[in-house]
Amino acid sequence: MTDNINRRDLLTAGASVGIITAGLFGAQDASAKKASTPTIDFNDPQQRLNAKVKVSGSLAGGPVHTFLRLHIYGYANEGNLVPFFSMNNYACNVWRKLDSGNYAVKVYECGVYTKFDSYEPITEWMNPFTKELRQVHQFRSGPLNVEFGPDGMIAGAETTVKPKPMMTEIIEDTLLTSTQSSFLFPSPFQPEEYPKESPGKLFYWDSHYAYMSPLASVADPKVMSAPTNIALNNFVSWSPWMGMSQKAGRTYGRGAGRKISGPEALPRPVLESIQKFTPQALDIEHWGPPYNDILDYKEKLKSGR
Repeated sequence: MTDNINRRDLLTAGASVGIITAGLFGAQDASAKKASTPTIDFNDPQQRLNAKVKVSGSLAGGPVHTFLRLHIYGYANEGNLVPFFSMNNYACNVWRKLDSGNYAVKVYECGVYTKFDSYEPITEWMNPFTKELRQVHQFRSGPLNVEFGPDGMIAGAETTVKPKPMMTEIIEDTLLTSTQSSFLFPSPFQPEEYPKESPGKLFYWDSHYAYMSPLASVADPKVMSAPTNIALNNFVSWSPWMGMSQKAGRTYGRGAGRKISGPEALPRPVLESIQKFTPQALDIEHWGPPYNDILDYKEKLKSGR
Protein backbone atom coordinates (compact mmCIF):
# COMPACT_ATOMS: atom_id res chain seq x y z
CA MET A 1 0.00 0.00 0.00
CA THR A 2 1.44 3.37 -1.00
CA ASP A 3 -0.97 5.69 0.81
CA ASN A 4 1.33 6.12 3.82
CA ILE A 5 0.65 9.77 4.56
CA ASN A 6 0.65 10.74 8.22
CA ARG A 7 -0.55 13.86 9.96
CA ARG A 8 2.87 15.48 9.76
CA ASP A 9 2.93 14.97 5.98
CA LEU A 10 -0.53 16.45 5.56
CA LEU A 11 0.40 19.55 7.49
CA THR A 12 3.43 20.14 5.29
CA ALA A 13 1.23 21.86 2.68
CA GLY A 14 0.82 24.78 5.08
CA ALA A 15 4.33 24.79 6.54
CA SER A 16 5.72 27.80 4.68
CA VAL A 17 2.73 29.95 5.62
CA GLY A 18 3.03 28.76 9.22
CA ILE A 19 6.67 29.84 9.44
CA ILE A 20 5.87 33.34 8.19
CA THR A 21 2.91 33.63 10.58
CA ALA A 22 5.05 32.55 13.51
CA GLY A 23 7.63 35.20 12.70
CA LEU A 24 5.08 38.01 12.46
CA PHE A 25 2.48 37.22 15.07
CA GLY A 26 4.06 34.78 17.51
CA ALA A 27 3.70 31.10 18.38
CA GLN A 28 0.05 31.30 19.46
CA ASP A 29 -1.15 32.53 16.05
CA ALA A 30 1.05 29.96 14.30
CA SER A 31 -0.53 27.15 16.33
CA ALA A 32 -4.02 28.36 15.41
CA LYS A 33 -3.06 28.35 11.74
CA LYS A 34 -1.64 24.84 12.04
CA ALA A 35 -4.74 23.53 13.84
CA SER A 36 -7.03 24.83 11.08
CA THR A 37 -5.25 22.86 8.34
CA PRO A 38 -7.50 20.01 7.07
CA THR A 39 -6.13 16.57 7.98
CA ILE A 40 -6.79 13.00 6.88
CA ASP A 41 -5.08 10.05 8.55
CA PHE A 42 -4.34 7.73 5.62
CA ASN A 43 -3.02 5.10 8.06
CA ASP A 44 -6.62 4.70 9.27
CA PRO A 45 -8.42 2.32 6.84
CA GLN A 46 -11.81 3.99 7.37
CA GLN A 47 -10.50 7.51 6.72
CA ARG A 48 -8.60 6.19 3.72
CA LEU A 49 -11.75 4.55 2.29
CA ASN A 50 -13.90 7.61 2.96
CA ALA A 51 -11.41 9.83 1.14
CA LYS A 52 -11.24 7.53 -1.89
CA VAL A 53 -15.03 7.26 -2.11
CA LYS A 54 -15.52 11.02 -1.74
CA VAL A 55 -13.07 11.67 -4.56
CA SER A 56 -14.36 9.02 -6.97
CA GLY A 57 -18.00 8.74 -5.93
CA SER A 58 -20.26 9.45 -2.97
CA LEU A 59 -20.50 8.23 0.63
CA ALA A 60 -24.25 8.78 0.37
CA GLY A 61 -24.56 6.28 -2.47
CA GLY A 62 -26.67 6.75 -5.59
CA PRO A 63 -25.64 7.88 -9.08
CA VAL A 64 -22.43 9.83 -9.68
CA HIS A 65 -21.90 11.31 -13.16
CA THR A 66 -18.63 12.03 -14.97
CA PHE A 67 -17.75 13.57 -18.32
CA LEU A 68 -14.39 13.48 -20.12
CA ARG A 69 -13.30 14.82 -23.48
CA LEU A 70 -10.95 12.22 -24.88
CA HIS A 71 -8.62 12.93 -27.82
CA ILE A 72 -7.41 9.76 -29.54
CA TYR A 73 -4.25 9.38 -31.62
CA GLY A 74 -2.69 6.52 -33.54
CA TYR A 75 0.85 5.29 -32.90
CA ALA A 76 2.35 2.76 -35.33
CA ASN A 77 5.52 2.09 -33.31
CA GLU A 78 7.39 4.80 -35.19
CA GLY A 79 7.09 8.51 -35.92
CA ASN A 80 4.82 10.96 -34.14
CA LEU A 81 1.29 10.46 -32.90
CA VAL A 82 -1.35 10.79 -35.65
CA PRO A 83 -4.62 12.53 -34.63
CA PHE A 84 -7.54 10.14 -35.24
CA PHE A 85 -10.70 11.50 -33.59
CA SER A 86 -12.08 12.66 -30.25
CA MET A 87 -14.77 11.24 -27.98
CA ASN A 88 -17.57 12.53 -25.75
CA ASN A 89 -17.19 10.11 -22.82
CA TYR A 90 -20.00 10.06 -20.24
CA ALA A 91 -20.52 7.63 -17.35
CA CYS A 92 -23.19 7.11 -14.72
CA ASN A 93 -21.75 5.21 -11.76
CA VAL A 94 -24.24 3.95 -9.15
CA TRP A 95 -22.73 3.62 -5.67
CA ARG A 96 -24.03 1.42 -2.82
CA LYS A 97 -22.57 0.77 0.62
CA LEU A 98 -22.06 -2.91 1.47
CA ASP A 99 -22.47 -4.61 4.84
CA SER A 100 -18.67 -5.02 4.91
CA GLY A 101 -18.26 -1.24 4.83
CA ASN A 102 -16.90 -1.31 1.29
CA TYR A 103 -18.79 0.24 -1.63
CA ALA A 104 -20.19 -1.55 -4.68
CA VAL A 105 -20.35 0.41 -7.93
CA LYS A 106 -22.24 -0.32 -11.14
CA VAL A 107 -20.64 1.48 -14.08
CA TYR A 108 -22.66 2.50 -17.14
CA GLU A 109 -20.44 4.18 -19.73
CA CYS A 110 -20.69 5.45 -23.28
CA GLY A 111 -18.58 7.34 -25.78
CA VAL A 112 -19.56 9.08 -29.00
CA TYR A 113 -16.76 9.56 -31.53
CA THR A 114 -16.35 13.04 -33.01
CA LYS A 115 -14.08 14.77 -35.47
CA PHE A 116 -10.71 15.42 -33.84
CA ASP A 117 -10.91 18.29 -31.32
CA SER A 118 -14.54 18.93 -32.25
CA TYR A 119 -18.03 18.19 -30.89
CA GLU A 120 -19.24 17.08 -34.34
CA PRO A 121 -20.13 13.34 -34.24
CA ILE A 122 -18.81 11.05 -36.96
CA THR A 123 -20.32 7.89 -38.45
CA GLU A 124 -17.49 7.35 -40.96
CA TRP A 125 -13.74 7.64 -40.54
CA MET A 126 -10.93 7.62 -43.08
CA ASN A 127 -8.15 5.40 -41.73
CA PRO A 128 -4.94 7.40 -42.33
CA PHE A 129 -2.80 4.25 -42.39
CA THR A 130 -4.87 1.99 -44.68
CA LYS A 131 -6.65 4.81 -46.59
CA GLU A 132 -9.93 2.92 -46.17
CA LEU A 133 -13.22 4.59 -45.21
CA ARG A 134 -14.55 2.76 -42.14
CA GLN A 135 -17.97 2.74 -40.47
CA VAL A 136 -17.68 3.98 -36.87
CA HIS A 137 -18.90 1.69 -34.10
CA GLN A 138 -19.87 3.92 -31.15
CA PHE A 139 -18.69 2.94 -27.67
CA ARG A 140 -20.96 1.67 -24.91
CA SER A 141 -20.12 -0.62 -21.98
CA GLY A 142 -21.84 -1.92 -18.88
CA PRO A 143 -22.99 -2.43 -16.37
CA LEU A 144 -19.53 -3.24 -15.02
CA ASN A 145 -19.24 -4.25 -11.36
CA VAL A 146 -16.56 -2.71 -9.17
CA GLU A 147 -15.94 -2.74 -5.42
CA PHE A 148 -14.13 0.02 -3.50
CA GLY A 149 -12.20 -0.83 -0.34
CA PRO A 150 -9.57 0.97 1.79
CA ASP A 151 -6.77 -0.32 -0.43
CA GLY A 152 -8.31 0.44 -3.80
CA MET A 153 -10.66 -0.96 -6.37
CA ILE A 154 -11.62 -4.60 -6.94
CA ALA A 155 -12.77 -4.91 -10.55
CA GLY A 156 -15.15 -7.56 -11.84
CA ALA A 157 -13.99 -10.19 -14.34
CA GLU A 158 -15.80 -8.41 -17.18
CA THR A 159 -13.95 -5.10 -16.80
CA THR A 160 -11.12 -4.08 -19.14
CA VAL A 161 -9.52 -1.78 -16.55
CA LYS A 162 -7.85 -3.33 -13.49
CA PRO A 163 -6.74 -0.23 -11.55
CA LYS A 164 -4.10 -0.36 -8.85
CA PRO A 165 -3.74 2.61 -6.47
CA MET A 166 -0.67 4.79 -6.61
CA MET A 167 0.65 7.33 -4.11
CA THR A 168 -1.78 9.87 -2.68
CA GLU A 169 -0.35 13.38 -2.67
CA ILE A 170 -1.19 16.73 -1.08
CA ILE A 171 -0.27 19.71 -3.26
CA GLU A 172 -1.14 22.94 -1.44
CA ASP A 173 -4.95 22.78 -1.05
CA THR A 174 -5.50 19.82 -3.41
CA LEU A 175 -5.67 16.08 -2.79
CA LEU A 176 -4.39 14.11 -5.78
CA THR A 177 -4.89 10.36 -6.18
CA SER A 178 -3.80 8.21 -9.13
CA THR A 179 -4.35 4.71 -10.46
CA GLN A 180 -2.60 2.62 -13.08
CA SER A 181 -3.93 -0.39 -14.95
CA SER A 182 -2.18 -2.82 -17.28
CA PHE A 183 -4.39 -5.58 -18.65
CA LEU A 184 -4.28 -8.02 -21.55
CA PHE A 185 -6.60 -10.74 -22.77
CA PRO A 186 -6.95 -13.00 -25.83
CA SER A 187 -8.33 -10.93 -28.70
CA PRO A 188 -11.95 -11.78 -29.59
CA PHE A 189 -10.81 -11.18 -33.18
CA GLN A 190 -8.14 -13.76 -33.91
CA PRO A 191 -6.04 -13.04 -37.03
CA GLU A 192 -6.89 -16.33 -38.76
CA GLU A 193 -10.62 -15.61 -38.75
CA TYR A 194 -10.62 -11.80 -38.86
CA PRO A 195 -7.45 -10.72 -40.73
CA LYS A 196 -8.66 -7.13 -41.26
CA GLU A 197 -10.34 -6.45 -37.90
CA SER A 198 -7.85 -8.25 -35.65
CA PRO A 199 -5.27 -6.18 -33.72
CA GLY A 200 -3.34 -9.41 -33.09
CA LYS A 201 -3.67 -12.49 -30.93
CA LEU A 202 -3.67 -10.44 -27.70
CA PHE A 203 -5.58 -7.28 -26.80
CA TYR A 204 -3.67 -4.78 -24.64
CA TRP A 205 -5.32 -2.13 -22.48
CA ASP A 206 -3.32 0.33 -20.33
CA SER A 207 -5.19 3.13 -18.51
CA HIS A 208 -3.78 5.74 -16.11
CA TYR A 209 -6.16 8.01 -14.17
CA ALA A 210 -5.55 11.01 -11.92
CA TYR A 211 -8.21 12.54 -9.63
CA MET A 212 -7.87 16.01 -8.09
CA SER A 213 -10.17 17.27 -5.31
CA PRO A 214 -10.09 20.17 -2.82
CA LEU A 215 -8.47 18.87 0.36
CA ALA A 216 -10.94 20.82 2.52
CA SER A 217 -13.91 19.04 0.90
CA VAL A 218 -12.38 15.58 1.27
CA ALA A 219 -11.51 16.22 4.94
CA ASP A 220 -14.91 17.77 5.80
CA PRO A 221 -17.12 15.11 7.50
CA LYS A 222 -20.25 16.90 6.26
CA VAL A 223 -19.28 16.49 2.59
CA MET A 224 -20.47 13.22 1.04
CA SER A 225 -19.02 13.73 -2.46
CA ALA A 226 -16.09 16.01 -3.23
CA PRO A 227 -15.78 18.02 -6.46
CA THR A 228 -13.26 16.16 -8.62
CA ASN A 229 -11.31 16.92 -11.77
CA ILE A 230 -10.19 13.87 -13.76
CA ALA A 231 -7.31 13.24 -16.16
CA LEU A 232 -6.90 10.07 -18.24
CA ASN A 233 -4.18 8.62 -20.44
CA ASN A 234 -4.63 5.24 -22.11
CA PHE A 235 -2.76 3.08 -24.58
CA VAL A 236 -5.00 0.47 -26.19
CA SER A 237 -4.88 -2.07 -29.03
CA TRP A 238 -6.58 -0.96 -32.25
CA SER A 239 -10.37 -1.20 -32.03
CA PRO A 240 -11.57 -3.91 -34.46
CA TRP A 241 -13.89 -1.50 -36.31
CA MET A 242 -10.83 0.49 -37.48
CA GLY A 243 -9.78 -2.36 -39.78
CA MET A 244 -6.04 -2.04 -39.14
CA SER A 245 -5.22 -5.45 -40.70
CA GLN A 246 -2.91 -6.33 -37.78
CA LYS A 247 -0.69 -3.30 -38.33
CA ALA A 248 1.71 -2.84 -35.43
CA GLY A 249 0.70 -0.10 -32.99
CA ARG A 250 -2.03 1.12 -30.66
CA THR A 251 -4.22 4.12 -29.98
CA TYR A 252 -3.13 6.70 -27.41
CA GLY A 253 -5.89 8.59 -25.60
CA ARG A 254 -5.54 11.83 -23.66
CA GLY A 255 -8.59 12.99 -21.72
CA ALA A 256 -9.68 15.56 -19.16
CA GLY A 257 -12.97 16.11 -17.40
CA ARG A 258 -14.72 16.08 -14.04
CA LYS A 259 -17.63 14.93 -11.96
CA ILE A 260 -20.83 16.65 -13.09
CA SER A 261 -24.22 17.07 -11.45
CA GLY A 262 -25.97 15.04 -14.16
CA PRO A 263 -26.58 14.76 -17.92
CA GLU A 264 -28.19 18.19 -17.95
CA ALA A 265 -24.75 19.67 -17.15
CA LEU A 266 -23.24 18.30 -20.37
CA PRO A 267 -22.48 20.81 -23.13
CA ARG A 268 -25.49 20.85 -25.46
CA PRO A 269 -23.68 19.28 -28.47
CA VAL A 270 -22.40 16.49 -26.23
CA LEU A 271 -25.83 15.75 -24.78
CA GLU A 272 -27.38 15.75 -28.26
CA SER A 273 -24.74 13.31 -29.54
CA ILE A 274 -25.41 10.89 -26.65
CA GLN A 275 -29.19 11.18 -27.13
CA LYS A 276 -28.74 10.22 -30.79
CA PHE A 277 -26.13 7.45 -30.64
CA THR A 278 -26.06 5.99 -27.09
CA PRO A 279 -29.35 6.99 -25.41
CA GLN A 280 -29.23 4.00 -23.06
CA ALA A 281 -26.63 5.84 -20.95
CA LEU A 282 -29.18 8.53 -20.17
CA ASP A 283 -31.82 6.03 -18.99
CA ILE A 284 -29.98 3.27 -17.16
CA GLU A 285 -33.25 1.84 -15.80
CA HIS A 286 -33.88 0.72 -19.39
CA TRP A 287 -30.24 -0.04 -20.27
CA GLY A 288 -31.08 -3.61 -21.20
CA PRO A 289 -28.79 -6.65 -20.85
CA PRO A 290 -25.06 -6.25 -20.15
CA TYR A 291 -23.39 -4.75 -23.21
CA ASN A 292 -19.86 -5.02 -24.57
CA ASP A 293 -19.17 -2.96 -27.71
CA ILE A 294 -16.36 -5.24 -28.95
CA LEU A 295 -18.50 -8.39 -28.71
CA ASP A 296 -21.45 -6.54 -30.23
CA TYR A 297 -19.30 -5.57 -33.20
CA LYS A 298 -18.23 -9.20 -33.57
CA GLU A 299 -21.87 -10.31 -33.68
CA LYS A 300 -22.61 -7.72 -36.36
CA LEU A 301 -19.72 -9.01 -38.45
CA LYS A 302 -20.97 -12.57 -38.09
CA SER A 303 -24.51 -11.66 -39.12
CA GLY A 304 -23.14 -9.67 -42.05
CA ARG A 305 -21.32 -12.76 -43.26
